[in-house]
Amino acid sequence: MTRNQAFALLHLCVFCWGFTAIFGKLISFDSVSLVWWRLLIVVVSLFVFMLIAQKKILLSPQLFWRIAGVGAIVGIHWLCFFGGIKVSNISITMISFSTGTFFTSLIEPIVYKRKINPNEVIIGILIMLIISIIGLNEYENSHNPLGGIVLGSLAALTAALFSTFNGKLIQQSNAFTISFVELLFALLLVSFGLFLFFEVPKNLLSPSGIDLSYLLLLGIACTAFPFIASVEVMKNLSPFSVNLAVNLEIVYAILFSYFIFGENEQMTPTFYLCGTMIGVLIVFNEVIKRKRKKKLAKENSIG
Repeated sequence: MTRNQAFALLHLCVFCWGFTAIFGKLISFDSVSLVWWRLLIVVVSLFVFMLIAQKKILLSPQLFWRIAGVGAIVGIHWLCFFGGIKVSNISITMISFSTGTFFTSLIEPIVYKRKINPNEVIIGILIMLIISIIGLNEYENSHNPLGGIVLGSLAALTAALFSTFNGKLIQQSNAFTISFVELLFALLLVSFGLFLFFEVPKNLLSPSGIDLSYLLLLGIACTAFPFIASVEVMKNLSPFSVNLAVNLEIVYAILFSYFIFGENEQMTPTFYLCGTMIGVLIVFNEVIKRKRKKKLAKENSIG
């Protein structure tokens, strides 16, 4: 797979993820039950595919438990993500989710043992400041904006963690194996939490027809395929590049939510101005990064 093909596949994944927040809002289950169903569907789907394709899971004990640990982070990520959507709204949660770029700028250098890029950190801090402005401005205009900001930011932190770790793991295994083990352990973690610490809905095992339809779309079209594909592209793209592209999910989700939910997702002009500023910062960062790569390539060719 070439770098351009990896970018194209990643963009397709991001487009699919753009519907995730929409289904999260449409499905009547609370966030924990919703995540449990999502994980159950995707794990069963991958297991059936594994049987049909006769795939085998071959891992050393050490690598198996490392992947399992990342799976626990995936489970926490989805709980925070859908929790933010449920307690606040899609727009607030998705804008807060854009802090993933900042978290990745700090986490990736630690994991990959390279110097921290000050440009990435500064842009990340600016994004977080803009989000703070959004929170203050929208406090009276939306339901529980603080909850949405906190949970959206935690979702971004955990996403930065597992995407960075997957960039390392994909060098030692394959995308399907990593995805299956991670999602299986995410399911175990969420199941443990749901049945021991939360009130289990009476209709958990008997969802309505419309909820089941949305859950199947969420689990298969918006999770199984894009999750495996996003791990696969890590062979060609850095975690920071992936998380930068994932910011397009925010754009898709906010646009989709506006057209589907209308006034419930209508925000103030300040919100959209701040959102535009975040988009400009993301593009600016990519321009700087590309110029730096060209400069280094030119210096190496001269040397």
